Amino acid sequence: MPRTVALIRGVGGPTAMKMPALREVLASAGLGEVETLQVAGNVVLDDGGRSPAEISATIRGAVRAAFGFDLPVIVRTHAELTDVRARNPFATAAEGRWVQTVFLAERPTAATPLEVPADYPEEAVVDGREVFVRYPEGIGGSKLQAGWFEKRLGVTGTARNANTVAKLIEMSA
Repeated sequence: MPRTVALIRGVGGPTAMKMPALREVLASAGLGEVETLQVAGNVVLDDGGRSPAEISATIRGAVRAAFGFDLPVIVRTHAELTDVRARNPFATAAEGRWVQTVFLAERPTAATPLEVPADYPEEAVVDGREVFVRYPEGIGGSKLQAGWFEKRLGVTGTARNANTVAKLIEMSA
């Protein structure tokens, strides 16, 4: 049975959590079969019949109670992640680590256009609740981080590279 993926935004640095402790906290909150990927807030779990909104609220509350961090949580099903990968116009780019999907908490309003400045080397496409971004010169020095998209679209988001998305699809299958 396919599983659900929760993406916790902003894990790291001052909001770092030990993944074994996070798994334990989430299991104690009633979430089943919790796995994590990397130390970046990638959680794969059984939804137990809960809606994405319920899962998000449960994880956000459990992290706040256990660690003191109020971090947004964006949830996608296995089917949604598979669809995201299929819709990514940059999926065939050779540099998978330099292709990111910014997962948005909700669909931006139609009145919110997104234009990457002409002098930026990056390409970005908004499609539904995702922004697909290609960084031909690498991500580290780019001004187009998830926060740039959040500010312009007015929606909370968190980014994962194509390699991570592929691994989360594999783990949630």
